[in-house]
Amino acid sequence: MNTLMLIDSHLQSILAQKIPFKLKIMSKYFLSDKDFYPSVAEEEEKIFVAIAADYGNLGDIAITYAQINYLKEQFPYHKIMAIYANDVYLLKRIKSFIRSSDILTIIGGGNMGDAYQVLEDSRRYIIKLFPENKIISFPQSIDFKTVKSLKKSIKVYSKHPNLHIFAREAKSYGIMKESFKNNHVYLVPDIVLSLKNMDSKALRDGIILCLRSDMEQKLTKQQKESLIESIKQKYANVNAYDTYIPNLPKELGKQELTKLLDAFKKTKVVITDRLHGMIFCAITKTPCVVLPNSNHKIAGTYNEWLADLKFIVFTEETNPEQILEYINKLYHDESDELKKEVDLRDKFRPLDDALNSEKVFVRSFQER
Repeated sequence: MNTLMLIDSHLQSILAQKIPFKLKIMSKYFLSDKDFYPSVAEEEEKIFVAIAADYGNLGDIAITYAQINYLKEQFPYHKIMAIYANDVYLLKRIKSFIRSSDILTIIGGGNMGDAYQVLEDSRRYIIKLFPENKIISFPQSIDFKTVKSLKKSIKVYSKHPNLHIFAREAKSYGIMKESFKNNHVYLVPDIVLSLKNMDSKALRDGIILCLRSDMEQKLTKQQKESLIESIKQKYANVNAYDTYIPNLPKELGKQELTKLLDAFKKTKVVITDRLHGMIFCAITKTPCVVLPNSNHKIAGTYNEWLADLKFIVFTEETNPEQILEYINKLYHDESDELKKEVDLRDKFRPLDDALNSEKVFVRSFQER
């Protein structure tokens, strides 16, 4: 998340506090396009992907794409409908067309908490609006800064009889299990890791830097500048990419995601402190040095799902010289490691079961 995104998030948090969420929903409901709901037929079997990314975070755009793709594979005869983050209020307009057998899914990612209050408000709204539908919250990381906000979510979540909450790393799983005792809680990988491997026949060359410049970065400004300078002195072809594009129209999201993935497939090594920078390397089989960030998301995801991949190296090291050693080793690695498939499909079985079963699950499905 860059500075512009942080400012936008801060403004959203202020607005969320100043303007009651119900008032915002009502105003958007009455001002919305009334031609939206005829596209929904009551007799169709439907699955909704709510709070889909309509902003420039390529990680969240990848989650949206992967979630829709996953659902299409699981339910080829259902209509899969994306409800974008800024259009959540439209669910109220089409509620009469939604049957109790239809499934609501909520986007995965790292927005469960009060850091992105508008999105947490949207999640609570959806859960309250559809008490008779199965709701699946796709793999998330949780981060509540205040007990008050957490308790409010617990109160809303606990009243839903068929809410299934998925964590994507162990720390979030533990917090969710402790907090949401009346709900079904599971542990599976980030949904982007469900995408098929993207093999590249291109000749790989150069280095890509995909580094944060926000409050989640752990490297100091001096450490980061020193690292970048050291890399540029040693390697001729060094390019910087970001996974956030300000003011990106949602229609161009998949196009920009494809560009980034294509760039990864053509590079020798990526250096990143972004969670989806690491995950993009896993699915494109791109050698990667992963640096720590300020929270548990990267370390947790790496340790739980990716630690066996020899072409991805996670380090808590901040010394540029030591990091350069990792880069150099991966850069000159000619082993067959990159030919191996990264296949975590069996790890998603609890998600398959939750989507397909109409029963209340026994405890064995809720445990890791």
